[in-house]
Parts: sequence; structure tokens; C-alpha cells
Amino acid sequence: MKLAKSSGVTSQRRFIGLALIAYLWSPLFGDVSVAATHPAISPNQDFSNPILQIHAPASNGWYGITQSSDRIAFGKSGSTSDESFVAAVFLFRISEFPNSDTFTEYVREGVIKDSPSDRFETIELNVQPSKEREYTCVRYHGISNDRKAHTSSLFKKQLRIENIALYCEHPSKPGLGFSVSFSHRGGNAEVKIDDDAASFINSVQITAPKNH
Repeated sequence: MKLAKSSGVTSQRRFIGLALIAYLWSPLFGDVSVAATHPAISPNQDFSNPILQIHAPASNGWYGITQSSDRIAFGKSGSTSDESFVAAVFLFRISEFPNSDTFTEYVREGVIKDSPSDRFETIELNVQPSKEREYTCVRYHGISNDRKAHTSSLFKKQLRIENIALYCEHPSKPGLGFSVSFSHRGGNAEVKIDDDAASFINSVQITAPKNH
């Protein structure tokens, strides 16, 4: 499984929020196990490309869910039949923002818009500017109930989702943004994903330009 070089990047009209993240869970709840239909990957396996340095999560048990020119996602089953984890990276087109506050509001509005209330019940929503990198980024932490979560090809149930993500403007490519997210759905609400999320998010970095 390789991440293709960027050519067709997601339009800014399609925000990377819960609706799209929930779509990535679909392969994890089919009638055939994800292990039978998706490639296993090694911890920290390298999927870097000319835009971003990307590595698979550092723990065992992950599979490749999807890859294209503007996204790559990894999935892992949990300890119960309705529990799973998804780690994903997206590229998307954005406007150029004059400052971090306007980019923060763009992310906040996008997260809300792409988490329709008829499906997602918001429990916690926190969107804040982040100074953890030398370029403009925004931290998102959300907890919601997915009222229509697929647990198989035929059945749905309500499942809790926790999503931790970093949204950034690419520092040397105006009009290009990227997001890195780590999500947990179903299972025990006491499961802590902070350390695993931090490890995956921190592993995704800008590819340094080549010296000519």
C-alpha cells in the first residue's frame, strides 16, 4: 500500500469532519473481516511522499483502509466487535487566511457543518489555535455519539466517537491544507487515546524541500 503523489486534492467545499471520518469506518464493520480484505501494515511503516512525511501508527494490528492522491487511512479493530480505531491523513484545498484566528474559525465552522446533527450528537467540541509547529495549525478534540453507526452491512447502532486532530496550512504551498486525525469509536468510553493520537499526529511532518 503506497500513498500516491498528490494530484487531485480534496476541494475546500468538502471539509474533513466527522461525516468523512465515519465513512472510513465502513470497511471495519463488513461481513468479511478487515484482515481478509485489507493489507496488514508494520508499525511505523513509511508512506512518505513529496508533500508529507507519513508513517503508520507505532503499534501492532493496523491495516490499510484506503489510499489515494489526497488521503491515507489506517484502521484497527478493538477488543469488542463494535470497537475500532482510525488514523488518517488528508490533503485539501483551502483559501489563504490572513491570520491564525480566521483559520481557527474556518476549522470550527467546518467541523460543525460536517457533523450533521441528525446523525451526530455533540458531547464535547474544542477547537483552538496551536503553536506546536512553526506554521499555522489548529487543534481539534471532539466527542460525539454517532446515532447511525454501521456495525455490519445490515445493522446500525449508536456508538461513541472520540476524535483528536491537527489541521494545518502547508507552510510552503499556499492554498493547501492538511489534517492528521486519530479516532476511537465504540468500546469502552474509558479508553484513553491521547498518547496514541499524539504519537501518530507528531509523526506526520512536512517533507523538506530538496536542495537544488
